[in-house]
Amino acid sequence: MVIVRDSTGFYCTICTPSKGFKNHAGLQRYKTSKHSTYNLLPNHIQQIPESELCHLKDAIIKELQKKLKNHYLAVGKQVFSLHCSENAFVCLFGAYITRYLPCGSFYICNFKGENAVESIGSIFNNNNA
Repeated sequence: MVIVRDSTGFYCTICTPSKGFKNHAGLQRYKTSKHSTYNLLPNHIQQIPESELCHLKDAIIKELQKKLKNHYLAVGKQVFSLHCSENAFVCLFGAYITRYLPCGSFYICNFKGENAVESIGSIFNNNNA
């Protein structure tokens, strides 16, 4: 993320004309609230070899099976955090990223509704998802 700063403060690089703030925290709060649908990915993302993606997919499937329970008490919204490189995450979930927060290089993917399981299964090439 590029942070534009001069002697008068910090500026939002997404807005035109650029909006100024006194400190970095103010700029972060503004970007989080104002640009809630911003999902343009940064241009520094590099492609990952298919062999590494296959290995990562297998590891993610194992973690999902351990952490997400298939029990009547676990019905509803479930949250899963994934620790991997930014490049790998964008290569896997690029089409499903609903929000990108440039202030912290933070990505959000939401899988909702009846087709959520099928969407996740298609990402991992797994019919048993």
